[in-house]
Amino acid sequence: MADEDEAERHWHEVLVVEDERDLRDAFSNLLRYQAFTVKSASDGQHAMAQLRDGYRPCLILLDLSMPRMDGAAFRNEQKVMDGCANIPVVVVSGRDDGQAVASSLGACGFLKKPVRIPTLLGALERHCPVQRKK
Repeated sequence: MADEDEAERHWHEVLVVEDERDLRDAFSNLLRYQAFTVKSASDGQHAMAQLRDGYRPCLILLDLSMPRMDGAAFRNEQKVMDGCANIPVVVVSGRDDGQAVASSLGACGFLKKPVRIPTLLGALERHCPVQRKK
């Protein structure tokens, strides 16, 4: 019963942290279409402000190369922030060293840009499964 109660309370929220507006909007729209609740941020500083304000997504999609606060700086702050350290992060980057950087940051996954839709949805399903009604 406790698992059923937890599933009922799970909001399937994703924070998309991406400086490229078109890509951020594309990810957000796709995820909303797939029944996720989505918030977005144009850089790590904006994303950190959302976490400081109490937002607690079940997953963060994080670009590495962004102005003001890049993905690595965001992740390092997130890992020591009360109530946020355990939020899983999937790094989404076009950098050649993206996989290594994601691993060094303790990310739970890495997706190379350009990301195929089934690959993105598969990563989300692993960390924030959508309950299908029977």
